[in-house]
Amino acid sequence: MTRRGFTGIGLGAVASAAMQDQRRPNVLFCITDDQSWLHSSVQGSKWIRTPALERLANKGVVFTNAYVSTPSCAPSRAAVLSGQDFYRLGPASMNHTEWKRGLRGYADALAEQGYRVGSTGKGWAPGNWKKVGRQTPPAGREWNNVRLQAPAKGLADIDYAGNFAAFLDSGNKQSPFCFWVGFSEPHRVFESGYGKRAGVTSPQVPAFLPDTPEVRADVTDYAAEIEWADQHLGKMLDRLERMGELENTLVVFTGDNGMAFPRAKGNLYEYGTHVPLLMAWPQRAKQGLRVGEPVSLVDVAPTILEATGAPPLPGMTGRSLLPRLTGVSTKAVREEVVFGIERHFPGSRPDGAGYPSRGIRAGRYLLIENLTPDRNPVGDRPGPVWPSDDPTGGFGDTDGGPSKTVLCRGEARHRELFERAFGKRPAVELYDVAADPANLKNLAGEHAHAGTVAGLRKRLQAYRQRTEDPRVMGKGEELDAVMRAYPTVSAEVSRQQEGGKQK
Repeated sequence: MTRRGFTGIGLGAVASAAMQDQRRPNVLFCITDDQSWLHSSVQGSKWIRTPALERLANKGVVFTNAYVSTPSCAPSRAAVLSGQDFYRLGPASMNHTEWKRGLRGYADALAEQGYRVGSTGKGWAPGNWKKVGRQTPPAGREWNNVRLQAPAKGLADIDYAGNFAAFLDSGNKQSPFCFWVGFSEPHRVFESGYGKRAGVTSPQVPAFLPDTPEVRADVTDYAAEIEWADQHLGKMLDRLERMGELENTLVVFTGDNGMAFPRAKGNLYEYGTHVPLLMAWPQRAKQGLRVGEPVSLVDVAPTILEATGAPPLPGMTGRSLLPRLTGVSTKAVREEVVFGIERHFPGSRPDGAGYPSRGIRAGRYLLIENLTPDRNPVGDRPGPVWPSDDPTGGFGDTDGGPSKTVLCRGEARHRELFERAFGKRPAVELYDVAADPANLKNLAGEHAHAGTVAGLRKRLQAYRQRTEDPRVMGKGEELDAVMRAYPTVSAEVSRQQEGGKQK
């Protein structure tokens, strides 16, 4: 199938809501950095307080089973912006590379439609978008001049809400706006003890991590950073309400990948790929609705474009969620979601090599195909390039921090969890997510599940062929060439591209 054949997948199923109203909606897109789906009070968490998200949920729709295209920052964000599966994006399919030449995203499209477009915080990153001749960042012109004194060293000093206000106060106020808010939270590094100081209590440690005092403190600090982002979201919603624009603003909140802990971020397991997704457009959307079928973050761009009446972008593989958002249709947009990864951090293995994998979530099951099971899934130890990642060194596709250090100390009681996080993996994995949300019991080798494995592998292969994954189209060398072109990155470059936070 040609790329032209993808244009507008899922669009046009209903008359564009924007066509029913002469006044086009504003767009406020908010994305956290490294937040798994469970970690907000909207998803039932009793120990993380997110009143702004609760407010957003009451005003709109919670997609309870939303998945990234890839659990790695830059390629996940590129997939969101372009509405395409990450593996179609050339160099932008990996961190610390460059934007794909000629690739356009929804922010570019809305700028061409007369929208005022801007961004604050972390946009498309970490990577270089200037190298391919772009004049503005893929997420829009940056508004980062308003700064604050953060209450913890692990928090960015960007006043997200203040910069949003500065953007709103500028330019032609008669034009609708499109604004991207890229929180750096809850990306590492965390200030030790901030969570306790912020009042987070009774943290819940996922079953794939050891429940020790160090890990509980680490999870507590992570939770406090989510609450910090939620406070800024609340201020932005307040500002829109005071302006009388909240009703006609499509607000989207999501995350670029799961929590920065072992076996989560950078992995295809639930805590790496399953992220929050809320959409509210009070003037048009259903309010207080929870949608349980699987959706992908590549569906965000088609949704925004259809809502604003803008034409779809060439090559989009995402499907508009607008019919579900507005209640025009109750039919599921997808039966399954597909995701994958090539490499999280350059330098985790010699010569920039990655660990290409693909996964599919359908029904109660998660199936993963590891295409190079002979390699170490999250990098070698010792790491070729990032020895100072944390006191353990190595395993560079897992961000350094106290939880990683606990696992790497070599204590016998944590040996099984250590092997699950850092040890080699079989070519095929199957998990019953409903019974095993931590994805600890691989069912792929059990005779009783042979039919499930065969069926999911067939569906995964069909999707990859339909969307032209280079690794099934005989073009895997194109992705390998990107890895060789960007085999490593210095710690300083990493900090610069992440806006001060590593990786």
